[in-house]
Amino acid sequence: MTGYTVIDVETTGLSPEKGDRVVKIGVVYVSDNGEVQDNWSTLVNPQRDVGPTRIHGLTATDVAGAPTFNDVAPYVLRA
Repeated sequence: MTGYTVIDVETTGLSPEKGDRVVKIGVVYVSDNGEVQDNWSTLVNPQRDVGPTRIHGLTATDVAGAPTFNDVAPYVLRA
């Protein structure tokens, strides 16, 4: 596939070095001429506190049964 990929994430905070993690990820694959080819999104279990719910609107209950980032990484990195 040629084109580009747009990725949007919601996180537990802004400092990965302090342990902040992804809680939601959305991916859109776009062709060279700007047409959306595919898209998907998922909640992600950060395996820690979800952080500022007032910002991203997600609660621990929302992500409790979600896959971890390691589970979804292959879909983000697809060729």
